[in-house]
Amino acid sequence: MYEVALAFSLLIYLGVLTTYLRSRYFSAFHPFTLYCMFHGLVFVVRPVLSLFLDYQYVYRAYQFTPTPGDRTIALLVADLGLVAFAFFAFRPSSGAVEMRFSSDPLLQDERLRLARYFVWVMALCAPIAIWSLAGQFGAAFSNETYADMTLDRSTGVSYNNSGNGYFYEAQLMLVPLTGLIAWVFRFRLIALIPAMLFVLVRAGTGGRGPFVSAMFALGLFYLYQTRRKLPTLNVALGLLAAGALFAAVGQDRGYALRSALGADSDSRLNFESTEPFLGGMDYSNMEYLEYVVYVVPQRSHTYTYFTELLQLFTEPVPRVLWPGKPIGPPIKMFSMFDYGFPIGATWSLPGVGWMGLGWPGVIMLCGLWGYLLGWIYRKFVESDQSAFKVAAYMCFMPIMVVAYRDGLILTVLRQAIFFMFPIVVWMAFARLFRVPMARDLRAAMARIRRRQVIHGEPEGKAAVRATSIAEGLDGLPPAVRRRRLALANRSQGGVA
Repeated sequence: MYEVALAFSLLIYLGVLTTYLRSRYFSAFHPFTLYCMFHGLVFVVRPVLSLFLDYQYVYRAYQFTPTPGDRTIALLVADLGLVAFAFFAFRPSSGAVEMRFSSDPLLQDERLRLARYFVWVMALCAPIAIWSLAGQFGAAFSNETYADMTLDRSTGVSYNNSGNGYFYEAQLMLVPLTGLIAWVFRFRLIALIPAMLFVLVRAGTGGRGPFVSAMFALGLFYLYQTRRKLPTLNVALGLLAAGALFAAVGQDRGYALRSALGADSDSRLNFESTEPFLGGMDYSNMEYLEYVVYVVPQRSHTYTYFTELLQLFTEPVPRVLWPGKPIGPPIKMFSMFDYGFPIGATWSLPGVGWMGLGWPGVIMLCGLWGYLLGWIYRKFVESDQSAFKVAAYMCFMPIMVVAYRDGLILTVLRQAIFFMFPIVVWMAFARLFRVPMARDLRAAMARIRRRQVIHGEPEGKAAVRATSIAEGLDGLPPAVRRRRLALANRSQGGVA
């Protein structure tokens, strides 16, 4: 029975994937691309390997044994999540739009103007993020990686017991910063050094999600810079390198990198890898989903009814300001730890949907995620794709690397605070220094041309005046004015 369901699951995935690949919507920028990759790895390839290699680690660690019926239902839940995500992600009002790149030369000039003020962003955000990363690397180096975290064994939630959690997570700002540095400075070799250093240092802490997100953001920025919808050979090689590093770090939790810097053998954190190929917990979302089906509602006799969303309101408050802050969601319908020991489990979108309301919950949650992410994608594609909009979208999408796996909107909130903060600071500096944007130039030109029609002002003079008003070019040499005038005239085609 389970083998038949596994074959059926493979056929569903191949059907959805083939349809997507043949559509005009397929590109690296569409949110469904990453979800399709995630689903294929953990819900298609991984279960097939588990069938032949008999992975048992999670079952023993979590102290549960799913029945063949539980495993079959888990496969169908994952498949339903994929179909619901795809169906709603490609609605006409959502993500059913082909990726297009702006051809407005004014936007290229806009990024060059903003680049001068990005240095202020680095000066403000980078020291805090580097200090945070150095603290975590130092803790891992001295075998104290989890010194500031306490595990609540009744809920399985780890929480910060000293200091400030915002500072602890401030290192996540390096994910957008490294990608933005490379993009703003046109992918010169020196602009790639911060990304390389972040990947190595972060890998040395034993954590992998942030450096994978950083590599993904870097790849998206590069594809946008080169106006390509799909990865080039260089990007593909970079992704393979990131995958190899991900696997290597998973084997020793960064011990090899730390030992290369002089850490003694005690900093291995008592970790001895015996994982078979793709047999580690990082790829075990299928087993986690089986545990969800094993518990809900057979043993819990209820669903969560999505009460975990209430944590969105309690999570932003630092524990130091709220000593009695609830651990996890403020309202709990049941605890998954009452039926096993699912430490470190990530429930995924289908799993959270099943916990929320069973089959309807899977359709509701996965469909909502697909629709909203598709809508965000559409808004970006159909926008003027200004420098800030490009930066925001390319830094937002890497959040999904972890969010799809966790299945929680809270993950998006936690990471978006740090992923978007450098961009908000950049926008604040642009406003402070009154940096003219491309839309300002176009608006000024439109006003001057209307004045030209009314007063009969020569067209060339009107264009120069518009450029001068928008960019503050009054008093500059004639050669500069002529270059700006040519740029303004070329921009009349707008966005392709």
